[in-house]
Amino acid sequence: MKLLITCLTLIVLACNSAKLSNDYALEEFEQNELKLIYQAHTRGFFEEVSITEKSMVFLNNRKRINPINGSITSKEWKACINLVDAIDLKSISKLTAPSDLRYTDRVPYAYLSVIKKGDTIKSIDFDHKNPPIELKQLVEHIISIKEN
Repeated sequence: MKLLITCLTLIVLACNSAKLSNDYALEEFEQNELKLIYQAHTRGFFEEVSITEKSMVFLNNRKRINPINGSITSKEWKACINLVDAIDLKSISKLTAPSDLRYTDRVPYAYLSVIKKGDTIKSIDFDHKNPPIELKQLVEHIISIKEN
């Protein structure tokens, strides 16, 4: 009987330690994950592009129904990483937009969110397809991935 209890205890402990190591691996993966979100909107227009290492999701309605899923090549993803690394992420909320047409409803509002290592960093609002110079290459790359 003691042998049976000892065996069951060892099995339970082994399962718990395996679960802990899997949880740690999942947490570590989430901490190192990068996600880019570009959103443009106005009263009659909505567009959101979400890009991760393995996929691209495009939404064209505020209710977020019927997402369009796409894939991303490793070359496109590496370009995203390089462009993000070239930006000082801590300062993107303080950048200056080159134009202000969004205030008159001539063009949609847009912003870029970068989720990196568990932190979400959101840029200032800017005119759709006319971001601050520091974000221009990254935004153009995201839009080109969506259009392909």
